[in-house]
Amino acid sequence: MDLLTIALLLAAAGLATVLLLRNKASGNPEKIPPITISRKTEPKAWQQQDLGLDPGTRFVELPKRQKYRLLNDSEQDLYHRLCEAMPSMTIFAQVGVAQLALLRGRPEAQRLSSMLGRGVDFVVCSEDFSIVAAIELSWPVLEASGVSPEEEKRQALQSLGIPLIVFRPNNLPDADAISHEIAGAIIRRNRFEAER
Repeated sequence: MDLLTIALLLAAAGLATVLLLRNKASGNPEKIPPITISRKTEPKAWQQQDLGLDPGTRFVELPKRQKYRLLNDSEQDLYHRLCEAMPSMTIFAQVGVAQLALLRGRPEAQRLSSMLGRGVDFVVCSEDFSIVAAIELSWPVLEASGVSPEEEKRQALQSLGIPLIVFRPNNLPDADAISHEIAGAIIRRNRFEAER
């Protein structure tokens, strides 16, 4: 070993010996003074009083929040029926009308900028991901202005060549009725594409 290292070890051992002898001389042979770190902590009881909480309710658990779901119960039911009715098609949920307009190009997206933030519940696509129809699940709404939000959405989608099919939550069709509706939408969509 290096002489410097040996000297440091001897000095540390000597210092420890001096401290132990000093503690023995003071009448407290085995007790080494504790190292204290000053922290300002308050007991929980004081913290609870500061907040004005009742001591009896401090351990009450809050009710668990429901999991965030993309689709509510009616939408999930319709989604499963759509999948059953059209197993070879792809179904997307919660698609914005502005996104559909952007597929047609920037001028269409700018023309339909008033539809920002509005969407459809489902978009049905064929195997090559071409859009077949948009599906909305909603209750009828009467507007004083005469044009319902549903009709505005229908007109916007119609200008894009996308048929809108609306179902009511209290009257969901079965898989056969859905496939019949989608077949009609495919015919309308093909007719629009042929005229374009």
